[in-house]
Amino acid sequence: MIKLTLLFACVLASFTASFAQSKKYIKKHKIKSITETITTFENGKELTRNDQFSRYDKDGQIIEQIDYDKNGKVKTKTITKYNNLEDKTEETVFDGNNKQVLREIYKYDADGVKSEEWHYDEKDELVSKSLYTVKNGLKTERKMYDTKGKLIQTKKYAYQ
Repeated sequence: MIKLTLLFACVLASFTASFAQSKKYIKKHKIKSITETITTFENGKELTRNDQFSRYDKDGQIIEQIDYDKNGKVKTKTITKYNNLEDKTEETVFDGNNKQVLREIYKYDADGVKSEEWHYDEKDELVSKSLYTVKNGLKTERKMYDTKGKLIQTKKYAYQ
């Protein structure tokens, strides 16, 4: 569980840090994909490799992201799906061999506020689920349960 959480946090951090262009900019310029390359200079040689590839839908939302290792080989690939309101509904992460590492499903209430998260492992088996309490359109609490329904974590949100 800790390994899965750490991996997801790393992927999310990578996704957030690499999103150099805003969704609005991507949509305005009708960008379909962005490839980032890195050029290094070692021992008088210029070496260029892919660092990241991102594909976007017509609304400027990222639907695929590939991160490469220092040798230019695929490290992770993340596929993201959205509903018609542009809310993220599913995210699946694959390793360099295109094997699923994790998958998350997101559900929203009638007001468009995230109400549930379902976390799956590399075998696509449910690992945990999180349920959100929402008051006045704001999340006030997240409770995470294991596969047997046992509460394993509570997180509270305070707004000022």
